[in-house]
Amino acid sequence: MAEELLALREQLLAEATCPVCLDVFEQPVVTACGHSFCGQCLAAVLGDPPRPAACPQCRAPLEPGSQRPIRSLGNMAGLARSLEEEAARPRCPQHGKALALFCEPCAALLCAPCRDGPQHRGHRVRPAEVAARELQETLQTNLLSLQEQKENLNHRGDQKSEDLQVTVMLEYRRVLETFEKLQQCLEGQKKILLAQLGQMSLELVSKSGEYTRRVLERQSLLDTVIAQIQEKREQPAVEFLKDVGTILSSCEAAKALIPEPVSPELQKSVQSLTWKSQQVVDTVTKFRVNMCHKIDWQREQVTLDPDTAHPRLIVWEHCNMVQLNSRVTNLPDTPKRFTGSLSVLGTQGFTSGRHYWEVEVGEEGSWAVGVALESVPRKEPLHLPSSEKVWELRMESAGQYRAVCMAPYPLALREKLQRIRVCLDYKAGRVTFYNVKDMMQILQFETTFTEKVFPYFWLYSVKSQIRVCD
Repeated sequence: MAEELLALREQLLAEATCPVCLDVFEQPVVTACGHSFCGQCLAAVLGDPPRPAACPQCRAPLEPGSQRPIRSLGNMAGLARSLEEEAARPRCPQHGKALALFCEPCAALLCAPCRDGPQHRGHRVRPAEVAARELQETLQTNLLSLQEQKENLNHRGDQKSEDLQVTVMLEYRRVLETFEKLQQCLEGQKKILLAQLGQMSLELVSKSGEYTRRVLERQSLLDTVIAQIQEKREQPAVEFLKDVGTILSSCEAAKALIPEPVSPELQKSVQSLTWKSQQVVDTVTKFRVNMCHKIDWQREQVTLDPDTAHPRLIVWEHCNMVQLNSRVTNLPDTPKRFTGSLSVLGTQGFTSGRHYWEVEVGEEGSWAVGVALESVPRKEPLHLPSSEKVWELRMESAGQYRAVCMAPYPLALREKLQRIRVCLDYKAGRVTFYNVKDMMQILQFETTFTEKVFPYFWLYSVKSQIRVCD
């Protein structure tokens, strides 16, 4: 039955097809010779303006105006076109019916049996043509909105990119000019200092050579005078007195002091130049350290961890200062808390990166700052000379500064410390201490870290306190 219907559809389409355009008739007309064509197809054969021509099918003569409309054939062509469209409509793979419905919640095309099935029962289902019109309007509205958003976004994005590019280029030029000026300044200072030091070195060499020459001359004079005296003292009295005055004059000349190789004025000049050179070196060192730390290092806002503080330590409310109490406070003895040493750790630990923080310390008492491993002993005294768990800078009660790690050793510092920068380079295994006043390095430890490292603080005097700087 399906094959018969298909054959009938094909036959109907053949009868409703124009022999010129080979498509379904549009406004068909019939010629005097009895053949049918689309109105537009036959008009094209007759030309513009119309003129006699031959029938495209039988070559019989055609006169303009002789063709007549054939409405019944037009109606049949319309039915054939509808039949073709219906045959071309998508079919449900399950039921074989036309997908003429649309389920809105599922956004799916349905056939009539699908609509009545359990999967779509109760859903809002509408004819596909109606749903398509409404969705086309919705998509059109969205399209306009998105296109407008795209234009605005591109405009803003391009402008922002251009503004940032200008900013980057200006910063590029500023940095380049700054470093060029800095290099010129440093190069100028270097040339001046090296020239002055070179000149001073030449003058010292000259003075040293002059002193050596005078010493050699004096040695020669002494040898001569000594020989003359030894010879003169064995002569008879008259012969002895004959030229004794010359020998006495030579003795006085030989006794004269030889000028020192470095005069007080020259020594003062050397000291002044050395001081000037040291000032330049200290300034450049401070600038270099500050710049590197601001760019390459992360400054940490270290806070003290009260849960690790020894019961005799007082950690202030904002956890940025610690003092030693004269008595023991009743605190819970947790695994984290120090009870074997008067210590406290920072809250944050580090397992990577380059970090630094600054602390203020008193000039009296006994204290220590540095870093400690997470596994540092909490319940027994720290035997620092034999346990590499803590790296610290310590001031003892006698005012002596010490570097403490494995083998403690004293430090010879020029002045009392007030503000200290503690730097931790985890990957490189370095702990470095600087005097913030002049950014001069105090000491540096080198090791290898394999676990979390914490800021470390220790107090041993009620006169001392440690404050972590903001």
